[in-house]
Amino acid sequence: MRQLRQEAYGHDIGQYSWVTAEELASDISRLQLSRDSHLLDLGCGPCGPLTFVIAQVGCRGTGADFSAEAIAAGQARANSMQLQDLLTLQVSDLNDPMPYAPGTFNAVMSVDVILHLRHRGDVFQEVARVLVPRGRFLFTDAAVLTGAVSNQEMEKRAIHGHTQIVPPGFNERLLAQAGLKLLEQHDRTASLLKNATGRLAARMSHRTELEQLEGPAGFEREVQYLETVVALSQRGALSRIMYLAESK
Repeated sequence: MRQLRQEAYGHDIGQYSWVTAEELASDISRLQLSRDSHLLDLGCGPCGPLTFVIAQVGCRGTGADFSAEAIAAGQARANSMQLQDLLTLQVSDLNDPMPYAPGTFNAVMSVDVILHLRHRGDVFQEVARVLVPRGRFLFTDAAVLTGAVSNQEMEKRAIHGHTQIVPPGFNERLLAQAGLKLLEQHDRTASLLKNATGRLAARMSHRTELEQLEGPAGFEREVQYLETVVALSQRGALSRIMYLAESK
């Protein structure tokens, strides 16, 4: 898996989403992070992006994810990087209210996870609650509808669980309803396309090994997923948008 990430992304930070190290580094200033900050990562997975940010800034970090296996891998990663004293990890269903007191965090990030949540408006409300005044919230949504998508494409795009495709303006409206002020948004579809193309090429170059690990059917399922992501991005049917908002 490390070899695949190196071939797909160039700089392997343990990511499993569409984010690159360069993109994440540029977002540190957007989140206004310093050594005194406390950052929450919603859907942290094995903590590649979160440990990258903590290592860059020296701030405290909290990661929440529904997968106990991912949290265990994230803790092992933090230990290997000697970041365990700065990191707190918790198995948590992001569809439920967050187990944090109001004003706990200076910043919240969520990398390509929001599209998999059932009630993102409720999540935005919770983000506003746990942020300090004028705290920053940055997330990416890789399923903003900007063209036509067939039911067959939707089925292949959603193989990793519950997936919501939303129109432009949907996230903006829910952020406003949660009392979060939108500061910036940026189309990052080009980076998604580059990463998806790289991941597809890396998988094809290691087909024999991956078929032994995943089985031929599992390998083909993931290839069809990546091919669909590439096709939808190339024709502008689905876009990946970054949103930066601020609490009151």
